[in-house]
Amino acid sequence: ATLQRRRAAGEIEADVAPGRFGKRHASAAGAVRDVSRVFPRRWVEEANRTTLRAADNSTLDGGIYYPRDWTGKPQAGTGVTHKDAGYALIGTGPDRGTVLHEYTHHLQAAMPALDDLFHRRHKSKTAGDPVAKLRDYPDYTGRDDQYTNGYFGREYPGHGPLEVITCTYQTLFATFDGQELLGDLLKDDPGLADLAIGALMRYDP
Repeated sequence: ATLQRRRAAGEIEADVAPGRFGKRHASAAGAVRDVSRVFPRRWVEEANRTTLRAADNSTLDGGIYYPRDWTGKPQAGTGVTHKDAGYALIGTGPDRGTVLHEYTHHLQAAMPALDDLFHRRHKSKTAGDPVAKLRDYPDYTGRDDQYTNGYFGREYPGHGPLEVITCTYQTLFATFDGQELLGDLLKDDPGLADLAIGALMRYDP
C-alpha cells in the first residue's frame, strides 16, 4: 500500500509480448505483467524502454533471462527462436517467485546504477571471502557464506554478483525455491533488507 501511495506502484505494468504464439507463452507474458506491478512506476517505465518478450520455460528447471544484447543460441526448451538481438527475453514457468526473479534481471539491466548499490553491498559483505562452489548450488561459484541462501552470492566472470538484487526482491515479494525466507532475511541480513526497501522508496533512474 505504501509503494502504491508513494511510488505509484501498479499504475503501469511491464510492456511484454509473448515470445511465440500459444496459450502457454501468452500466460508467461501475463505473469510478467502481474509481477511488474509491485515495483515503482519509474522503474517499470525505465525497463519498458527495452522491448521485452516472454516465453514458457516450464520444461526447464527455473527461469532464464537474456538481455537484449545477447547474441548466442537460445537455451533448449524456451520455444523461442532468438536469431536477432535487440530485445530482452524472459523464459519462465508458473512459479511467481521465479517470474519476479527474472523480471528483476530486466530491471537490473535497465538501471545499472541501482544494481551497483547491490554490487557494492556484496563486495563489502563478502570482503576476504574466496570464490568457491556455492552452498546448495555446487554447479555455480561465488561468495555465499553470509547470505540467507547461497545463490544470492553467485558471481559471473566479468559481470560480478548479478543475483543479489534478484534474490533479494524475490524474497521480499514472493517465495525463494518454494521457501518463505523473508523472516530469515530480516533477521540475518537486515542491512540488505534495508537497502532493498530503501531503494524501492527512494531510488529513481
